[in-house]
Amino acid sequence: MTTPPASDPIDIGRALVNSSSQRGDPGGIEAAVSTAIDAGGNVVVITGAGVSVPSGLRPYRGKGGRWTEEGMSAMSMATASYFFANQEQGWAWNLVRRTEVMRAEPNDAHHAIVELDRILGDRFVLVTQNVDRLHLRAGSSPERTVEIHGYLEGMRCTGRCHGVIPVPDEFDGWSPDDELTSDHLGLLTCPVCGLPTRPHVLMFDEMYDEENYGVDTARRAVTGASLCITVGTSGGVPVAERLAEIALTAGATHVDINPDNNSLRRFAFRVGGYAITRDAASGLSTIVDVARRS
Repeated sequence: MTTPPASDPIDIGRALVNSSSQRGDPGGIEAAVSTAIDAGGNVVVITGAGVSVPSGLRPYRGKGGRWTEEGMSAMSMATASYFFANQEQGWAWNLVRRTEVMRAEPNDAHHAIVELDRILGDRFVLVTQNVDRLHLRAGSSPERTVEIHGYLEGMRCTGRCHGVIPVPDEFDGWSPDDELTSDHLGLLTCPVCGLPTRPHVLMFDEMYDEENYGVDTARRAVTGASLCITVGTSGGVPVAERLAEIALTAGATHVDINPDNNSLRRFAFRVGGYAITRDAASGLSTIVDVARRS
C-alpha cells in the first residue's frame, strides 16, 4: 500500500465557527479520527468513481469524465426510459462498460479499505457508488458492502422475478464493434420466466430501494456511525451527501478525501469536519494508520 512520504504533508481543512477554513497539522485529523473510532459507533466509508481512476476507469464528472466529455448522449443512455425504448442499444452500451470494469484491477485505495474492514470488523460498512465490483475483488466483505448503484456484472428480470444473475460469459470482452444477434438476446433473458433482462445498475430516472440497492441498509449504517468518510466522490449524485447528513445527525465526524474541491468537502467544512486534499489511496492510508493504533 502506498504511504505518503514524510516530506509531503497532508493538507487538512477544518471549519471554524465563522465558516472559514484553515490548513493545519495532520495530527489534528488523526486525533479526530482516533476519537471517532474510539467512540464505538460504525465507521462508514462512502466511495465514488475517484477510487477506481487509478485502476484505469474513467470518472463520471470533472476532467476526463464520461458525462463531461460525452455529455447528454451518454447521460441519456444511462436512463431507464432510454433503455426500455432501445433495449438492444442500451444493452450494447452497458456491455462495453462491463468489459472496461472487468479488465480493471483493484488499486491501493481498494486494498486500504479492505484493511479497514479487517481491522474494524462488524463496525465497518462500505457504501460504494461504483458499479465495477473492484472493492469485492480486492477482498472487501460482501456482508459489509452496500453496492448502492448495483453492478455491471449482474442482470435481473424486467418482470416479477427477484434476484440478480451474472451476465453470461459469452459477453466477456464485448467491444463497440460487436453487434447483438438474436442468439445474444436469447442469453439476455430471465432463466425463470423468459422475459428480457436489464443491467443491474441504478439508472438516472430510477429510485433507490432496499431489495436491489440496499438503501435502507446504508441508512441504518450511517445512523449508527461515529465516523463517516467520503472518498473519491464529487457529490454530483446526492446520495453521498444525504448519507453524510444522516451520519452528522447521529453525531459522526465527517472526513472527505479528494484532491479536488467538491460539494462534500464544502459540506465537511460547514459541519466542523475535515478534508484530506489528496488522492484516495494516500488519504485512506492515513485513516488506516490511525485505525491500527486505535
